[in-house]
Amino acid sequence: MTTLRTSAAPMLECLRELLLKQGFLEQQNNTFDRIAVGARTPLVTLPLGNPARHSEFLDLTVVLPEIVRQFGPDSFRAAFATPPASAAIANRFGVLRRPALIFLREGCYLGAIEGLRDREDYLQCFTRIRTELPQPVPIQLSVYGARS
Repeated sequence: MTTLRTSAAPMLECLRELLLKQGFLEQQNNTFDRIAVGARTPLVTLPLGNPARHSEFLDLTVVLPEIVRQFGPDSFRAAFATPPASAAIANRFGVLRRPALIFLREGCYLGAIEGLRDREDYLQCFTRIRTELPQPVPIQLSVYGARS
């Protein structure tokens, strides 16, 4: 019997190799802060999830390198994180919906894009993020026992 975990591993490794070939940095929990603080230009991080469960990750790994290239080599630094680092990074920045992109400059939070968007929406967000000032990281709120 094939489990979801084992069936996703080859696809996740394929995405990892694709992003590395595109020049993306791989972030782990122990390297994330060093990479983020060293980013003088905005750093866009893609926390990867299970592509067998959410095919949107496949779409974003194709579109993201094209968008980053469109802005030129010195506009954005691109990175990705694979599980379990991706879950920790997403939680740290209040990302609730995947796929997502998290933007930082010199370690400071600039914003995030959650969910899959169309190309024009990504281009507008990237244009805006390039000039954004740092902002507070969103706080995740959990409401237990709430009634609607």
